[in-house]
Amino acid sequence: MFELIKSKASKNVGQQALKKLDQVSDVIPSTDVLNFFNKLTVAYKEAKVTERELAKIQAQKEVLLTEMEKRYDLYHKVFDRIFDERKVAIAKSFEVIDLGLQQGDKELVSIGMQGLSKVVSSSPFANIEQLTNMIEGNRVIEI
Repeated sequence: MFELIKSKASKNVGQQALKKLDQVSDVIPSTDVLNFFNKLTVAYKEAKVTERELAKIQAQKEVLLTEMEKRYDLYHKVFDRIFDERKVAIAKSFEVIDLGLQQGDKELVSIGMQGLSKVVSSSPFANIEQLTNMIEGNRVIEI
């Protein structure tokens, strides 16, 4: 019974398709109808391929943007730490200088000035190549 219903349904679908083809043949010559549908099928397939390629490009864009954001965050944290350390070292040097001035101890002032001079004269970017290699490598960096 199911085959009978199924065969009737497929006959109805087939008849409907033929009716539509007859209607189309009124507008397009019957020799071109098949050619038109072939071209339409090719265009549809190309549109689907293009859709997939666009989705792939979009996904790649999202991955790259996420990677850039993560890298930015990492650089931000690394440089914050580098300059925080310098800030602390400068503050400590000034504390030593202030203490030396309060106590009238020239040697303490001199030690504070030497420490300040070392911090100020050294560049936090002196080992930038090493830092870059660490950041760019697949190593875990504790911040």
